[in-house]
Amino acid sequence: MKLKKLYKHDNKKQIWRILPTTENRVVLEERDPVSKEVFFCCFDIESGKKIFNQWQLDEKNWCGIESIYKDIIYFHLYGKPDMPDHKSIIAFDIKTQNIIWSNDSFRFSSVYDDKIYCFRQGFESSTYYSLDYLSGDIIDDLGTDVSTIKLIKEKADEEFWKQNYIFPSYFNRNDDTLEDYEKYFRDLISSRVIKGEISFIELNELLLYSFHEVNKNNLLSNIFYAYDRLRNKIVLEETLDKNLTNLIPESFFVKDNFLFLIIDKTKLFIYKII
Repeated sequence: MKLKKLYKHDNKKQIWRILPTTENRVVLEERDPVSKEVFFCCFDIESGKKIFNQWQLDEKNWCGIESIYKDIIYFHLYGKPDMPDHKSIIAFDIKTQNIIWSNDSFRFSSVYDDKIYCFRQGFESSTYYSLDYLSGDIIDDLGTDVSTIKLIKEKADEEFWKQNYIFPSYFNRNDDTLEDYEKYFRDLISSRVIKGEISFIELNELLLYSFHEVNKNNLLSNIFYAYDRLRNKIVLEETLDKNLTNLIPESFFVKDNFLFLIIDKTKLFIYKII
């Protein structure tokens, strides 16, 4: 296996979310650290060609993405500033770059089989509905029984994992050494000053991993490596972030045959695994 660098994306804004679509596109949710405004961009996953860039809703701060389904982005607003409670559903068509419908009465739950499942919050209970994903029209009034919604969420989760995502696992230095890559990580830990766990993805002979190393300033550097086990060779090295005081979540994942790397919180590098 080899890694071919395709392109770099950098709007100099903090990358909040990366959402590959089923139509071979990538949608980013980005936030300006000063103004706190939220921006959205979309590009072709292989060529990097921009479909739209730094697009904003009318509400520029208190908003985000719920989900993407068949190239329709479903946005939400927040009930109150600085509060996690979501409200409203805003459907945006990537192809036409237009809002095709919105509804301030419902809150998003999940999307499955061409239906948006949502609810209206009552005083003591919630009433659930299904909507047409393209028009927003009500299809079913599902009442207050949450069991149907839970079942739909399970089915939606199953569909998500069928999309060939691979997220990192973790090597704990206290675990038994059973696999070859575990011995490799144990040797790494003994030769470098590493804080926390090693995040890794195993792709046959290719081992992708990152860790936080204590640097000369007694701060942390988040380092990423791609190691070809057959050739016993590091084929890619990147510093994902540096001079950190705390551990940060893993900044890489794989979908299909693409590697996504976030560097310095604002840059996205896309590699093709060939």
